[in-house]
Amino acid sequence: MDLHTLFLGQTCLLAATSAMLWISRSDADRGNGMRLWRYAITSQAVAYLVLATPAGATSAIVTGLVANLAGAIGVALFFIAIRQFAGRSVDRKRLAAMVAAVTLAGAIAGEHVAWAAIFNGFAYAGYEWLNAITLWRDPRPETARVQRVVAAFYFCMGLVLPLRAIALLLIGDSRLSLDHANLWQVPIYVFGFVYLVVTSLGFVLMCKTRAEAETRLQARTDDLTRLPNRRALDEEIGHALSAARRSGRPFAIVMVDVDRFKFINDTHGHAVGDATLAAFSARLAGALREPDRAFRYGGEEFCLLLCETDAPGARTLAERAREQINQPFDGTMRALTASFGVTAWQPDDTFDTLLRRADRALYSAKNGGRNRVEMA
Repeated sequence: MDLHTLFLGQTCLLAATSAMLWISRSDADRGNGMRLWRYAITSQAVAYLVLATPAGATSAIVTGLVANLAGAIGVALFFIAIRQFAGRSVDRKRLAAMVAAVTLAGAIAGEHVAWAAIFNGFAYAGYEWLNAITLWRDPRPETARVQRVVAAFYFCMGLVLPLRAIALLLIGDSRLSLDHANLWQVPIYVFGFVYLVVTSLGFVLMCKTRAEAETRLQARTDDLTRLPNRRALDEEIGHALSAARRSGRPFAIVMVDVDRFKFINDTHGHAVGDATLAAFSARLAGALREPDRAFRYGGEEFCLLLCETDAPGARTLAERAREQINQPFDGTMRALTASFGVTAWQPDDTFDTLLRRADRALYSAKNGGRNRVEMA
């Protein structure tokens, strides 16, 4: 197989990938780097298409300029996309300088493709390493495995490119071919082909997995208060019950109800009512320990899940939360009060028995004059 056929194969791979990404594009691509990745693959496809087209001596300068410009733009866009995915900033001036330098080197090298490959090997290696570091250093739990694989390929390419450039310098041949004397480059080109597949597919999977995780989070999050919702509470209590049965470690739940919320809503309107619930939920969550969580149960009712907490400890935490909620708010919002119903896990508990006891304690607190904590 000659180089032009190899480059044509890589062109087909990149063009097919680019076409599918363009067909499946959506508004969500703006924030995760996928839109830039799509542009980068398209640019790389153009670069390999130009390289796959045989060029004579007269057109070699134009071919080198176009191929290196498209390739450098692709490398820059891949880098920006990965930084955007990771939430990192980009020095665009340095990227622009790299693109200009690679393009100029390609135009000067002309038909002496190896000279441009040597220059590009050193110019691109740093960005390959930066991509590897960015993806490896701070992976998200849902994408960690894929990120590490893609990072490993970037790191390997960051080693292969300069080592190949040094080898070409030592050989002193200004033309690239896959003849008998250059068979040592065959594994490099094969790795380059695999590299394109793994990094392109890997980035798509990273974006897809993150989008799925965000969708699951949205489905478990209350829009107004940004607390986990009833669905999340059901799941978490189920996990807590299973863990308690296995280990015997206690936990507790606390039902919380904003006192006289209907009066606030009816007197001041739903906008004030929504603002009240948002402020209340923030203060309620802020009163908890690190492992404990607050959930919006529905309406003005909330639920606290207290990890590894027995009945006396749950009452103490509920009293502390009640006192903090009763403090004045900044601005014009008046101080709020809430009633708390506390219950701790018992060995024969089910989901329903646990919630029924907590509801019974909450109703006892409401009937007992509100702004109080009751146990059941």
